[in-house]
Parts: sequence; structure tokens; C-alpha cells
Amino acid sequence: AARELVIWRGSQFSSKAIAALRVKGFLPSKDYKLSSAPMGLEERKKLLPAPYTVPVLRWDGEVVAGSDEICAFLDERVAEPLLFPAEHEGEIRRLERAASDLYWVNGWLSTVDAAGFERWSGARVRKYVSGGGAGVGPRLLFKALPGSVTSRMIHGVAKKSYLATLRRRGAELGGETGAACLRLAAERDTALVMEEARAMLRVFDRELQASATEFFCGASEPTAADLTLYGMLERWLGNSLCPGLNGPAQPSVIDGMPGLSLAWKRMHERFQRDCTLSEL
Repeated sequence: AARELVIWRGSQFSSKAIAALRVKGFLPSKDYKLSSAPMGLEERKKLLPAPYTVPVLRWDGEVVAGSDEICAFLDERVAEPLLFPAEHEGEIRRLERAASDLYWVNGWLSTVDAAGFERWSGARVRKYVSGGGAGVGPRLLFKALPGSVTSRMIHGVAKKSYLATLRRRGAELGGETGAACLRLAAERDTALVMEEARAMLRVFDRELQASATEFFCGASEPTAADLTLYGMLERWLGNSLCPGLNGPAQPSVIDGMPGLSLAWKRMHERFQRDCTLSEL
């Protein structure tokens, strides 16, 4: 049976799943196929299990949806190194959930913030539109208008879409996470969101500085919690595993955080070397 990981380029949890497979010794293209999911929901419903989002792993006849579930599945199939080390499983799962909570501020600072959007994917989106990926009308408009105007228009569309997602998910999720989404949907001050993100990141920095290794809980290899954090940092500091297409949305976000800086350096160097998505 085929082995395949279905992702979106630029997705934080897709980067996490690719990195998890690498920790277990599996390389894209060599040991499994990487595929891009369609953006349209109806198209995804034909291809993916509910909730019809990525990443999804197809592995020797089994289908596993979600990056957390993929990490647990890989631990069942490949014993070492464990993504959830048994002696620290509860703590790793707590840290993994906390790192997942960065998702919405991560998206805000790479989509709603104009400078963050430009650094992260401005060039990639302009290339997509100018090449006709968004249709003939946008391509002709792109060619007719000055670059500064089209860049503002493209960001305006991305920003509007992400704010709508925050409002929708806020209503769906409820509780603390839903409230955080609704609050971010109404926020327009980049400095405030940046400081919120840095406050969340400082908690991880303290944990990492207290660890005997560069990873959480003294682990010799990245755990599922480290990889969740990596997926967020890859968008803020790296290139979302797409060199030449994406860039770092917020390159100063972990300044002054030595524990995080070391963990990021180790993981980025390793996964960038083995797992780029340039051929996808």
C-alpha cells in the first residue's frame, strides 16, 4: 500500500508532521509521497476524512488525520525515538497543547499584519496571481496596476479571509480558544499581538532553558511538543520548508530567548536539509 502525506505548503501543522516523519527516519519523496490538498472544501471532502483538513497520513492501508494523531501513530509503528517519551508523556502533551495555542497569533502575525504577510508570502502570492493561478481577470489586473497597488490588494484579500476565519472559528470553538479568536479578529495593533506572542513564547523559553538538552524534558530528540513549536517557528523565522517561495514572517519574535533560539536552530537546520517542499 502507498505511503502518502497530504499537506498544504505553508501550514504549521503540515511542517510538524513532515518533521515528525523525519525524526522517525522517513524522508519525503524517498520513503513516502507528499501531496497538496485542494483548497476548496467540496474537493477536499472527496479526498480526505472529516474534518477535511490537513495533514492526513496514508500509511500501509491506514488513514490518520491530524498532526497529534500522526505523532501518536508513528510512536506505535516506530519505537525510537519516541515523540511522546513514556516517562514525560503528560508533560509533553501539556506543552504540545500550549504550543498549538500559538496557532492563531501565528496566523495573525503572518496574515493580518501587512509587513508579516509580505515577508512570509507576498512574493509567492504575487507570482501565483501573475501566473494566472487566480484566474484571467486578476492576472490582467495585476499586469495593469503598479506593484504597490496590487500588493495592497492581495494583502487586503488575505487579511479579510483570515479575519473571517477567526470570527467563524471563534463562534465554533467557544471557551477560551474561541474567545481568543474573536479578540484577535477585532485587533488591529501589531505591537500588541507581537507582545502577546512573545509572552507565550517566553514560557517555552524558560522550559527549554531548564531542560538538560535543547529539547523539552531532557529529550535527546525533538518530542511532539518540540515539533509543534517548530511548526509555528518555521513560519515566523524560517521559510515554511519552501525556500525561495516563503520567508520569515516575524524574524525578531524570539529575540532574547536563548532556549528557544537553540532549539529552533537545531530543528531548522535538520529539517531544512532533508525536508524542503520545493518540488511539491
